[in-house]
Amino acid sequence: MTIEIRPCRKDDLRTVHELSSKHASFDASPTLADTEGLYARSPEYFYVAVEASGSVVGFITGYERKGIPEEVLHNWNASRVGYIDLMAVSVSNRRRGVGSSLLNKLLETFRANEIDMVILDVPAEQKPAVRLYEKSGFEVRAFNMRKYL
Repeated sequence: MTIEIRPCRKDDLRTVHELSSKHASFDASPTLADTEGLYARSPEYFYVAVEASGSVVGFITGYERKGIPEEVLHNWNASRVGYIDLMAVSVSNRRRGVGSSLLNKLLETFRANEIDMVILDVPAEQKPAVRLYEKSGFEVRAFNMRKYL
């Protein structure tokens, strides 16, 4: 199976939206307008995984975080920070290197644009995603916790 990682195009967004609705973790259901907004914000950091048949089977998107105070950047030992916003891969294409390929492509683009630190949030129950990020060198630096009252 051959998978190509390429920049997302506007005509991919409906399929990307379907993938995100089915396979990404949200606190609220995304709309097509949400997906279009992610694309419009940073198309240079939006990639899709495409099968030889032309079917989009995964995507990743991120952006450069602006407005981080200089003191924080200094404490982080970073000059520019990227954020991985969302990634999803169809169930039938998981554990085949698609997620790793998407992640590596986005990280390469961040690096080429002189972003020297990348952060992300991932739900703790998404253990395969957590393992993928750890395998790629991400480290836990904080915990987001909740308690129902």
